Amino acid sequence: MVQSTVVVAINRPISVVFAFVANAETAPQWKDEMVEVQCTTDGPIGVGTTYSAVCSRLRERITALLEITEYEPHTKVTFECLAGPSRILERYDFKSVGDGTRVTCGFELADHVRGTRHVVSAEAAILSKLKDVLESQGAVARPIGSGLALDRVSKRLPQGVARPAERGRPA
Repeated sequence: MVQSTVVVAINRPISVVFAFVANAETAPQWKDEMVEVQCTTDGPIGVGTTYSAVCSRLRERITALLEITEYEPHTKVTFECLAGPSRILERYDFKSVGDGTRVTCGFELADHVRGTRHVVSAEAAILSKLKDVLESQGAVARPIGSGLALDRVSKRLPQGVARPAERGRPA
């Protein structure tokens, strides 16, 4: 199993951030691999809400079924991939911090896959893009809490995680 946790501060109210993340139909705006997401249940968003998602991985289009398995307004939302190539669980926790929101994303991938290091850096990049989209500016995202300090100047990654261009080079 692969697990990672990434935290980012977003300069938007918790109500805005939670509503955006909890509605999986917004995912294509901030998750590059998500091509299309459509809600497949009626009624308000909550536990049991399902989504049909089309993802693009390595030039292949993959269909997945997502379900919200935990939902507490302005506190947390958890998505589980019920059908698709991998068993994935994404849990987002939200906390008001001043005028902004701290978002903690816990990611679990049931299958061990090649490129595990990439998963951690990809999650940081996803939250960075979420921050950019919600703040509607090119703001720098600083994921915190898992040793990540990602910014557009240094692009520092966790210790032991190599950038793609550095892989295979002696340290």
